[in-house]
Amino acid sequence: MLNIAICDDEIMFATQIESLLLEISKKLFIKVSIEVYSDGVELWNDLLNGKKFDLLYLDIEMDSLDGIEVAKKIRENNINTIIIYISNHEKYCMELFEVEPFRFIKKPVEENKFFDYFKKAYERIIADDAFFEYNFNRVTKKISTKNIMYFESSRRVISIYSKEGNDKFYGKLNNIEKQLDDGKIHFLRIHQSYLVNYRYIKNISFSKVVLLDGTELQISEERRKKIRKKCMLILGEDFFDD
Repeated sequence: MLNIAICDDEIMFATQIESLLLEISKKLFIKVSIEVYSDGVELWNDLLNGKKFDLLYLDIEMDSLDGIEVAKKIRENNINTIIIYISNHEKYCMELFEVEPFRFIKKPVEENKFFDYFKKAYERIIADDAFFEYNFNRVTKKISTKNIMYFESSRRVISIYSKEGNDKFYGKLNNIEKQLDDGKIHFLRIHQSYLVNYRYIKNISFSKVVLLDGTELQISEERRKKIRKKCMLILGEDFFDD
């Protein structure tokens, strides 16, 4: 069962999103439970009381508690849910990175794009059970892929930084990048020495990324355009429209 919440103060639009989700779930044979909220306060109160959602469709501009503030509270309280923003506005680019958005959809919604983003979100939810395996001193270890923040390479020694702790092993970052390039959990190769899990990026600028724990990592000059393009693919082209 996939638990989904829709939070939008435009009731007709929220109903449209609910109808699209029900239609998609039937096509894909996925059982879903959907709850609709008309303001961020009501949603946040339910989350505080223990309700859990795998996927959240969230409007940005709402009167009582806007979508960015709701998302900040969600992340500050370590509530694990995938957030897809839906809005008329594209001016919140840098603010949204802080709350780990999965995608951005511009109103009015294109049904094909909505369908595609739902499938990718569902794949991500399933992928949260995946593990990354590596060997060191003849011992095979594994770590939950979703908990990996980034890899750092130095002279064939790979340092792995994660929520479960840090470790080292011998390997090539190119091979790790290929291994993790399945489109489910996004890792960005921002530098010859760094492979970063997109979900832990708080801010991204032209020359560096800042992770949720405050770590700053440089984006190499030759990779800057490629990183921007990959972010466009992750968030959706609408996110970067002028």
